[in-house]
Amino acid sequence: MNIELDEKQIIDKVIGDLKRHNLLTEQAQNVTVNYIADDQDVLYTIAETAKIMKTNTSYVYKLVNAGLIPVLKLGSYKIRKTSLGEFLAKYEGKDLTDPSHIVELEVSKIE
Repeated sequence: MNIELDEKQIIDKVIGDLKRHNLLTEQAQNVTVNYIADDQDVLYTIAETAKIMKTNTSYVYKLVNAGLIPVLKLGSYKIRKTSLGEFLAKYEGKDLTDPSHIVELEVSKIE
C-alpha cells in the first residue's frame, strides 16, 4: 500500500492531532500555518527535464510524443514537477529504451 502525502497534508495532520489531544496551549489553539509551497522549479522545461533524468532532450520529446509524460505549452513546452515524479514512479523497473515498446527490466542481466 502506497500512501503519498505532501508537506501541507502532514503539517495540517500534526496540528489537527495536537489540537484534538489538547496538546497546544490555550493561546495556541488558533494556530494556523501559512504553508508556502516550494514554487521553485514547479515547471520544468524539456532541457531541465532531460538534465534531471540524465538523458537528452530528444529522448524527453520521444517520451512526450508517446504520451508518457504530459506537457503544457507556455511559450515552450513545460513539464510539471509532479507529472515527472508520477512518470518516474510509474515506470520504475521498466526498460523505456523504446517508449513504444515498454518492457520489464531483467535485473539478473544488469552488469
